[in-house]
Amino acid sequence: MNVQPPEKPLILLVDDIPANLHVLASALKQHYEIKMTTSGAAALELAQQDDQPQLILLDVVMPGMDGIEVLRRLRENPKTYDIPVIFISADASEQSQLDGLELGADDYLIKPVVTKILLVRVHNLIQRKRAEVNLRIAAIAFESQEAMVITDADNIILRVNRAFTETTGYTAEEAVGNKMNLLRSGRHDPHFYALMWQSIQQYGSWQGEIWDRRKNGEIYLKWLTITAVTGRHGEITHYVGTQTDITERKAAEERTRYLAHYDPLTQLPNRRLLYDRLEHGIRTAVRDGKQMALLMLDLDRFKDVNDSLGHLAGDELLQQVAGRLSARLRKVDTVARLGGDEFIVLLEDIARPEDAARVAEVLIKDLSKPFRLTQGDDVRIGASIGISLHPQHGDHPKSLMEDADTALYQAKAQGRGCFAFFSAEKTQEARERIAFEMRLRRALEQQELRIFYQPQMDIASGCIVGAEALVRWLDPEVGFIPPFRFIAVAEETGLIDDLGRWVLREVCRQGRQWLDAGLPPINLGVNISPRQFRRRGFSEMVAEILAETGFPSERLELEVTERGLLEYKNKTTESGLMESQDQSLSTLNNLRNQGVHIAIDDFGTGYSSLAYLKRFPMNVLKIDKSFIDDIPNQKSDAAIASTIIAMGHTLGFKVLAEGVETTEQLEFLRAQGCDLYQGYLNSRPMPSLEFASLLGEAGSGG
Repeated sequence: MNVQPPEKPLILLVDDIPANLHVLASALKQHYEIKMTTSGAAALELAQQDDQPQLILLDVVMPGMDGIEVLRRLRENPKTYDIPVIFISADASEQSQLDGLELGADDYLIKPVVTKILLVRVHNLIQRKRAEVNLRIAAIAFESQEAMVITDADNIILRVNRAFTETTGYTAEEAVGNKMNLLRSGRHDPHFYALMWQSIQQYGSWQGEIWDRRKNGEIYLKWLTITAVTGRHGEITHYVGTQTDITERKAAEERTRYLAHYDPLTQLPNRRLLYDRLEHGIRTAVRDGKQMALLMLDLDRFKDVNDSLGHLAGDELLQQVAGRLSARLRKVDTVARLGGDEFIVLLEDIARPEDAARVAEVLIKDLSKPFRLTQGDDVRIGASIGISLHPQHGDHPKSLMEDADTALYQAKAQGRGCFAFFSAEKTQEARERIAFEMRLRRALEQQELRIFYQPQMDIASGCIVGAEALVRWLDPEVGFIPPFRFIAVAEETGLIDDLGRWVLREVCRQGRQWLDAGLPPINLGVNISPRQFRRRGFSEMVAEILAETGFPSERLELEVTERGLLEYKNKTTESGLMESQDQSLSTLNNLRNQGVHIAIDDFGTGYSSLAYLKRFPMNVLKIDKSFIDDIPNQKSDAAIASTIIAMGHTLGFKVLAEGVETTEQLEFLRAQGCDLYQGYLNSRPMPSLEFASLLGEAGSGG
């Protein structure tokens, strides 16, 4: 960047008394270049030179040609008519000042001149004239071939000309109202922009080379000039930007570059650009610790279409295939054509191999649907897909391509319309995972899930005061499926929202039914997943279910883990945790206002941060089973359990111990003042009918 600061403004001082000139010059020379003369005639000559003054301080009363005559001639001369003039006179009468201003003076100062007033008047007048000139220049430039933009002091775009829209690709409607960083390319660091704005603030302008980005994402080099426009008090009111697009003359080169990177038939990236994106994707995946998948597609029966309908039909079919692939995938993904009927799909930032398998299934299904060609024929083709994974199968574009090609061969060996991973084991795993997900969806739809209840006991009285609702899956084909298998899948696939809603509604319905049957009122606890808790509208959904079922809100206890409370969008910074805390607090307050009880589940295994948790409107802390298993023999676990009990009581919470299996554990908890417990010592989780029977016996004293 080569930027020259502008020179100091030139001021011409005109007074027949040299002493007066030196007083004025002394006050102004720090900020301005000064020329002086004692003659009106000489002043006119100096005003017409190439280095014209930007302001003239003119004494009114002078021998020979006085200031009034000098001003009249300045205004008559087209070359000097616009130079601002300040009259200086010892005549302080109001009439003299009005006469001077009516003659065309821009301002009027009284002798002896007060330095501070002089500096302010001079500065404001120069800035105002400069702004007028700049705006005139800008108005003329708006009719020129150079791209122009005017912004306000906050850099919000107010107006652009046609050349700007042609250069950037943004229409006036799209540009106006946005900030100029709309065009930022990302090639310049913050220091570059800091220096640029420092120059503008200090000198009123900046010019230099800068990389910007068009609307279509193309980065281009331009020569940019930014000029600040100031108001009456010297404050910046606008910026005028002029840019020359120096890439226009390289249009032919750009076309050549495009053809070097894109397939001219489908407009998709070609092999060369694909390799570039592969290398970039690998670097990003390595840096962020993420996975990536490469899908190689080969069209089935394409040769038959080409041979029977001709190459034009074949070309149109390839274009439609490209369109379907592009429409189905995310913007971050890449679809490329290698040549012939072979395409590549690059999936960046996938969570697990099953994601690639699901995409492959969707693409195979999409490409099996009929294609209507312009000549009127409906053709059916299909696709086989080979999949390679990063980092599992390689960390170089060449190896990933080779592995995907091998996998494609394996897929074709299975028959048309199939996909395969480079590893047969991975293919089988992905298919099993997808099948399991489909079975879980079916289980939810066909009511194969059941709610079991584990009693929660008051340690002091030995009475049942609540129960935790636990979902169980009784698959008609394989029997009981443990929760740890299907809950994780539900979380990963998003089914947890439907599952959680069903569990909550079923528990509230069952609880209302028990109350109507005259069973003792108890609290029913429902586990809420972190994803479900973070879902927008969660508290409203709870309110709807309570209203729908008629279950008392004060008998519903929602169990949320520490991770669910504090981890929004995987934020791990202090500011992220604070934001998470505020979001959680809002949801919890909405629930508490409904009367719903809140329990922190698995306490001690998560963040365990009192700084956050003490603000939450909780009712119960549940000590995780891992801290109960080895007490009272394991001193460290016993100490942790005792600390949690004491801390919970200090915060005003009840404390419930999970996983109590021995009398020794119960007695230890009783001695520490623990309020509640649940576990196999009292009862395993049981079906609703069995639990209702147990609750009825407890209520009748049986």
